[in-house]
Amino acid sequence: MIIVEKFKRFLTLEFVVGVIGGVLGLQGGFYVLSSVGIDGVSAILASIIGLIGAVCVNLNAKIGGVILIISSIWLLISIPTSYGIFGAALIGVAGLMGLVRNDNATPKNS
Repeated sequence: MIIVEKFKRFLTLEFVVGVIGGVLGLQGGFYVLSSVGIDGVSAILASIIGLIGAVCVNLNAKIGGVILIISSIWLLISIPTSYGIFGAALIGVAGLMGLVRNDNATPKNS
């Protein structure tokens, strides 16, 4: 049961949304790589940084949020078509959620 509790703590909403956005960005990056070239490489790197940021959100929400927002902007600049917009939007939302998350929240005794 200890493993299940640790797994539940790791699966935050920011992490899940960031990973989905990173996977969508990777998919768009590989598609653009097969048709255009260098823009696809940049999008793939941005998506990988986004996945790293999604993991970092669980360790430090503010730093992970900043990494996710930077990755989102980079992905949007790399492929500004529909392939990059969905991934960039999800990564950006996860980054904003990480920035506004309160890590020091203590439950109130009622």
